[in-house]
Amino acid sequence: MSLSAQRRRGVIMAQVPKYTAAVQLGDSAHRFGSASVFVNAADAKAYVAAADATARLATDVGVLLAATLAMTDANGTSGWKRFAVGSDFINDAFAFPALVPAKYLSNHYKVTYNTTNAGFPTVESIYIPIHAAGVAMESNGVNVDLTDTIPAAYIAALVATGISSYNTAILSVIEITVNDV
Repeated sequence: MSLSAQRRRGVIMAQVPKYTAAVQLGDSAHRFGSASVFVNAADAKAYVAAADATARLATDVGVLLAATLAMTDANGTSGWKRFAVGSDFINDAFAFPALVPAKYLSNHYKVTYNTTNAGFPTVESIYIPIHAAGVAMESNGVNVDLTDTIPAAYIAALVATGISSYNTAILSVIEITVNDV
């Protein structure tokens, strides 16, 4: 396997942690907007570890989020939708794959799965960008073969760990299709 193929598969790379703090606001046009900034790991972890909302606001990240909110027309009680502190792990070896002119400009997989909402069965979808080369397709050329090694591993991990937008377990994957969104 070439070095570039190993990097694309995640074999050789350095993951660099980046922590962010964000505030999401609702404006008078009933639209959401957000502001986010990178913060250091110790400050992000202190915010997450704080015992309650008052303690979180007393951390350096809490002060930053409150100061960001103060820069807006939103009030401090009901004008913000959420404060978020999280981490991303950036691959410092990232490189775009070679351009393939025959692919759609938005070559996504659409993953449709079963879950529940308030105890009732429902269906949701998520999208994964960039079709993987070498994933087996069904004869219609649209559906991914769910028994192929790569999709089967993804499905197992998604069902074991994923949570739906209703905060309920992902029960099973119905289909994965090539989707031009």
